[in-house]
Amino acid sequence: MPDYELREYKEGDEHSLLETFNHVFGQNNPEYVPRTLEEWHWGFMQNPAGWRIWVAVCEGKVVAQFAGQPFRMLINGEEQIFVHCVDSMSHPDHRRGLKRPGLFINVANEYFDNYGGIEKDWIHYGLPIEEAARMGDRFLKYEVVKTQLFLAKELDPGPSGLPGGVERIERFDHQVRWLYERCCGSWGVSAIRDDALYNWRFADHPRFKYYSFGVRDEEGILRGVAVYRHANWVFENVGFVVEWLVPPEEPEVGRLLDEAVQAQARADGAHATATSIPEWSPWFRTFQDWGWLVHPSDYNLRVRKFHPKFPAEALRDIWWHQLSETDLV
Repeated sequence: MPDYELREYKEGDEHSLLETFNHVFGQNNPEYVPRTLEEWHWGFMQNPAGWRIWVAVCEGKVVAQFAGQPFRMLINGEEQIFVHCVDSMSHPDHRRGLKRPGLFINVANEYFDNYGGIEKDWIHYGLPIEEAARMGDRFLKYEVVKTQLFLAKELDPGPSGLPGGVERIERFDHQVRWLYERCCGSWGVSAIRDDALYNWRFADHPRFKYYSFGVRDEEGILRGVAVYRHANWVFENVGFVVEWLVPPEEPEVGRLLDEAVQAQARADGAHATATSIPEWSPWFRTFQDWGWLVHPSDYNLRVRKFHPKFPAEALRDIWWHQLSETDLV
């Protein structure tokens, strides 16, 4: 049996880590585009909230990984950390490298043991595919928060240019935090929206193009933001609203942003628009009033929790969770 070293990421690991990552995710996928070193640095080293990476090393090479992207969260006025689990993998030649439950689960357990806790990360979460979900439920204490619902709307004929009153934002400034603070009063749990997060997540992404739309009042104050990306995920050829930050008491702002999203989707030749908004939010009903329909999915939002204060079923009704807090779109 090979000798494995299970430990936290060290500088320089990224080269063999990427080699293994591209081998694992590129198998039997002719459409796979290999991840670059630039993308890896963006996803982990440039994240303003930091990184979480645990690896298995064999003969000097990374052969398995469990990793996450942290988000700064506001919970009842206090800042904590939630982590989105991403890029978990093990090289196929090493999946029998240790006794059951196997190398991958051993790496994951050390990851959670070192990063999770009342004085550390409170929640690690994700929308895992079926195989990963089964393993997590059995071996890693995953709990289901909710079935992921989507809102979607088929495109009607109409303009493909921005409506009046909406601007395209290339980079964000301090006003994002002002807008977030106007929105989050009724949210029990939410990722802190500020310019550092938005610029990292959207403006600086090395592969995907995001369109950020904003509405301002007569004094130039930002009143609402919608971030859009054209993608194929869950639905084919769809314009996704990956981030929606608008006070519920300002539906006229939301309506302008909805029109901007529909226009951009037409310009991209998309068949429809889609998004995911918590069902407890007033926006979930408002979108339906605008013609968006509710669709179920095969995805479940799962968590590994490290604080008894937040049972999974409670998170369902208080967590403002958006697609922007995943790496899926």
